[in-house]
Amino acid sequence: ASNSGPTPRRAESDFLSAIKFGVGKAIHDGNKPTDQVPLPRKKRSSLSSVFVRLVALMLLIPVPGFAAEQPLIDAPFGVAINSKDVIFVAELGAKRIAKFSLDGQPLGEIKEVEGYGPLMGPFAVAIGPNDRIAIADTRNHRILVLDANEKLLFAIGEGKKRGNALGDFAEPHFLTFNDKGELFVSDTFNARIQKFAPDGKFIKTWGKVGSGPGEYVHNGYLANISVDNKGYVYVREFDGGKIQKYTEDGEYVATFSRRGGGDGELDEGYGLAVIDDLLYCPDTFESRMVIFTLDGKLKDTWAPGEGNSGSHFNNPVGIAEASTGELIVTDWKNNRLLKLDKTGKFLATWGRPMVEEILKWKPPQIVKRAPRDPVRFSVYAGIDDVTIKEAKEAGVGVIYPSMEYQYRDWNIDQTVAKAMSQGVKIHPSVACLPFGQGITNSDVYEKHPDWCLWKKDATEPMKTILGWSNPEARSFRADHIVAQVKASGVTGIMLDYIRYLGTDYGYDPAAVDGFFKKYGVDPLTLPQDDQRWMQYRADFVTQFIVELRRKLATEIPDRYIEISVYLAGDDPAPDLYLKHAMQDWKTWARMGIIDELIVAWYTRDIDQIYTAVRRVREAAPDRVKINSFIACYGGNLNTPELLAKGIEASIAGGADEVTIYRGDSISELDMWPAIKAGVSAQRAAEAHPKKEPVQ
Repeated sequence: ASNSGPTPRRAESDFLSAIKFGVGKAIHDGNKPTDQVPLPRKKRSSLSSVFVRLVALMLLIPVPGFAAEQPLIDAPFGVAINSKDVIFVAELGAKRIAKFSLDGQPLGEIKEVEGYGPLMGPFAVAIGPNDRIAIADTRNHRILVLDANEKLLFAIGEGKKRGNALGDFAEPHFLTFNDKGELFVSDTFNARIQKFAPDGKFIKTWGKVGSGPGEYVHNGYLANISVDNKGYVYVREFDGGKIQKYTEDGEYVATFSRRGGGDGELDEGYGLAVIDDLLYCPDTFESRMVIFTLDGKLKDTWAPGEGNSGSHFNNPVGIAEASTGELIVTDWKNNRLLKLDKTGKFLATWGRPMVEEILKWKPPQIVKRAPRDPVRFSVYAGIDDVTIKEAKEAGVGVIYPSMEYQYRDWNIDQTVAKAMSQGVKIHPSVACLPFGQGITNSDVYEKHPDWCLWKKDATEPMKTILGWSNPEARSFRADHIVAQVKASGVTGIMLDYIRYLGTDYGYDPAAVDGFFKKYGVDPLTLPQDDQRWMQYRADFVTQFIVELRRKLATEIPDRYIEISVYLAGDDPAPDLYLKHAMQDWKTWARMGIIDELIVAWYTRDIDQIYTAVRRVREAAPDRVKINSFIACYGGNLNTPELLAKGIEASIAGGADEVTIYRGDSISELDMWPAIKAGVSAQRAAEAHPKKEPVQ
């Protein structure tokens, strides 16, 4: 649960921080991985053809059937192709727009633009009339538009930090042109579309947080956007699995699809492009391609299975068509591009998944843990009978199930008793911010609109997110959790979303008025990352945890309740953590009001996992345990070897617990044997410790 309960949402900057290396599911044919695709037998080559191939290799010209050195591609997301069939790829990790020919020949890059400066983190690129180039420099919260010669025409947005004024952006993820050269931008965490004239002048905006037509769930999280030849605009929603259709003036027309992994459904994902009057949707976290008609009817699904090589997808994001009719797809987690025909047939690929390099990682030092119990192993999964049985057999001690309907009855007491009888503890994961995210909306907003969270410069509160500043709202949260803990008999809880969504949140009237009374300064006149203003809002979350801890001790005095806190996915470096989500975990750890800090990096970057765990371990008192969440989900540690390396990095960094995320991928990837092997290996290491260089 990357901070979103049941699914790995990389909510706002949480998501972007983990985005560089990856997250997905894999499909197996029985027990045989389908990653290995047999190649056709090569024909015998004549001496002259061998000479031609050697010359081609020297010139770095790819030749069919001959394996040349593959280019390095780092976190490819958006893709576009101009009239000359030059492929433009937004590489978030490399902070550049890479260019390739249709046969994979590198043609240069756009890394710095005169009059703008270096790209900070581009998520998408689009090609407009006259081969005009638009780039969403997502991490700089700006849009820049270049001519066909890559000269800057104009840039839109103040940049450097999120803004919600017209013409400013909050991590704009995708963008597209219409035939008139007008530009449409998915202003992702402002939950809106912004439309601009060909000269960059603002025209209009539409969209807001909500669950109705023209609205977007959670805190927005808009993904890709595309325009058909009649001018209709199509917008994909990352979390909700929906595609919404509008006129070019923003009038709502229809909604297609819904959240899921079945036929005609879309899971968490980004991809969307109008090609030949069809909607091609790379379904990122399902590692497949779903194709709809322009009125939302399912046309086809390509599901080659998740894999790290050959024709398989591993979190596809962008798709674009060449003049030849060939399709180019960005294969995010494999750091490569795929070339397909219109039937989905695999034609070629370039890039390097880097799996062999990942497996060579070794910890620079072993961080010493405080003397205590052996390292605990856990899974983030459902609590059905099969999962409980598998957990017991694998040596897993805790299951973290997501409580989807946060402020409704859990009704898990019988399951908890059954699991505990088999030696498996249940620690529900409770998303503390949102409510009403289920099938039936919560009535809390209608009863208590003053409890809800406000965003900076908003005209109304967010209808599905509970704020922190109102003491009654904090007590409502705490009382509900205590009641459900008592009723279910669980021995621990995990507090997810125990934070803000960013420094532009928490502008509730109660918080604004309270700050003014305390300091004599109107916070609306301060930068949103003003240190005093951030700390003031963060203290409300601390007050909630204090109240929850006190009420648990009072209501259930005979039972120890473990409180685990799920950290925001941004860099947990002690000097940065407050600026991301105003989550004052160092204070909570120092006060002794929490028992465990959860560090989640859903990535293939093993050194990132190690470094994040180590940073939190070194910043927290010894009495606070560290739990490292690592993911086989989402194309990250999706083989037994990669998972073992993630476990090694977690423990080397000082983790007291390692949790495997998440249940559906554990089953689909057949990872239970790998988890059992990891537990056994750790128990053997604990029984016969080696002398290692210790920090």
